[in-house]
Amino acid sequence: MISIWEARRMALEEVRPLGEVEVPLDEAVGHVLAEDVASDVDLPPFDRSAMDGYAVRAEDVGELPAVLEVLEDVSAGSFPRMPLSPGKCTRVMTGAPVPEGTDLVVIEEHTEPLPDGRVRILKAGKENVCLRGEEVRKGEVVLRRGHPLRPPEVGLLAAVGAERIKVFRKPKVAVVATGDELVDLGKFPGPGQIRDVNTHSLLALCRSCGFEAESLGISRDEPGELRRRIKLGMDGADVVLVSAGVSVGKYDLVPEVLEGLGVRIVFHNVAMKPGKPTLFGVHSRGVLFGLPGNPVSTVVAFLLFVEPALRKMAGFEVGELLPLKAVLDGKLSNRGDRTALRPCRLLRDGEGWRAAPVQSHGSADIASLSRADGFVVVGEGESLGPGDVVDVISLEAGCSRLREAGG
Repeated sequence: MISIWEARRMALEEVRPLGEVEVPLDEAVGHVLAEDVASDVDLPPFDRSAMDGYAVRAEDVGELPAVLEVLEDVSAGSFPRMPLSPGKCTRVMTGAPVPEGTDLVVIEEHTEPLPDGRVRILKAGKENVCLRGEEVRKGEVVLRRGHPLRPPEVGLLAAVGAERIKVFRKPKVAVVATGDELVDLGKFPGPGQIRDVNTHSLLALCRSCGFEAESLGISRDEPGELRRRIKLGMDGADVVLVSAGVSVGKYDLVPEVLEGLGVRIVFHNVAMKPGKPTLFGVHSRGVLFGLPGNPVSTVVAFLLFVEPALRKMAGFEVGELLPLKAVLDGKLSNRGDRTALRPCRLLRDGEGWRAAPVQSHGSADIASLSRADGFVVVGEGESLGPGDVVDVISLEAGCSRLREAGG
């Protein structure tokens, strides 16, 4: 079996960013920019006031207090009609253009209006003037290809007039659940049956990471139906997630069906617990993950392998996973020959973290994850005690990318 880190590396080596698409700016958040974008204007486009106050010449406020005549009021969206001259000032609002000759803006709090319409300047502090082009010059590249687009970047693109932009296309994901024992949510489980948990967990995991996913329903443990549903996903999606059927039992039919569909298996079985049967394969139109049937195993495999692959396909830079460091509150041991991932609760401790083990009844115990924030990594044959510094992989989908070198 291969290690977690080797499996992750192998999966990432097989995927590439998808093609480019043009989208309206308001649909760009969460994508990665696929072109350089230059500004069509100076930012700010004119000398403007940073505060509500009075635009003045420096020489008129050299000695304080000073009384000045107010020429006009200028609000945001209007433009001064007159330049400043000796003994004159202009009242300006935040964001408004300042008149020619302005050296500084005296804030309202440092002034006193007089009955005759003039204003007394009591104190002159900072300049409070934003100069034309001090943020961005016309023609300057403000964002380059490969830059992830968050709300601040969308705001910047709006400021430079980028109404439509090219981004990397996000992968389409299809989810296939397998198992004769599974029933849809609308049905009460009969004898020997359970509700389909993994479909909904995987859809939620994808969406919480910013990727849309579609359920192709539940396939019974029958080769023909399994082949039909998986092929439907391969034909219509970039990534297919097959839940269960990847182990070595009599009804674990997925590997054989994939072989018949021309899928090249890159790896099958990873030295980790839970999640050992995890499978990854590629075909001419995309990639496929075979995920273990137990719900905790499915979540673990998604965070370790699926999420980084989806991000790379969407154009994000994905590097080596660097787990969070935390101080262990409790005892954990691993007597097996695979890396163990034990659920834990993460607690803030000053500038660091503490990891408190969460009681779990195994990889089928989905309820334990509702009390957990992550998984403590316990090496083969390792025993850990209170105060030990441990590695933690975050349970929250998407958080792992914050700890990726280069991601």
